[in-house]
Amino acid sequence: MSIELTEQEISNIQEKSGKDIQRILRELEANAPEMAEGFGAITGAGVGGAASFAALSGLGVSGLSAAGITSGLAAAGSLVGGGMAAGVGVLAAPVAILGIAGYAIFKHRKVKKQTAALQHAIGDLFSVLERLIMNAQYFQQEIAVVKAVIDTLKSRAAA
Repeated sequence: MSIELTEQEISNIQEKSGKDIQRILRELEANAPEMAEGFGAITGAGVGGAASFAALSGLGVSGLSAAGITSGLAAAGSLVGGGMAAGVGVLAAPVAILGIAGYAIFKHRKVKKQTAALQHAIGDLFSVLERLIMNAQYFQQEIAVVKAVIDTLKSRAAA
């Protein structure tokens, strides 16, 4: 159902719709998570490194002297049936495992936050689109722009 609009009303609706779209896209950009995965990986690897360091100094002869390090590596290696060389791998494993786990956790949280922000933005854009469709004969170009933005955001959400 459409009604006749004056040029001023058409101009006001176009201006408000344009501002709403810009606001929605600014909010979407502002809500985009930063490089959280790197922080997660660094944090996980740091915790793993601290645990490995503590294990190295605590296994075998206590301390970080040459005797303490070699006996710690040998003791860690003996957990998998090896010697000092295997101990290096055993003590490096927590660094790698916790680094990967930290990355995965932060990546999952980032994807969830991006998906929620995209869904919110798409919902807001549909509200703008509904307002324009009420008087579609005046706003064909604006409707096409809003539909294109929605399609773009949907493709980002699917990726």
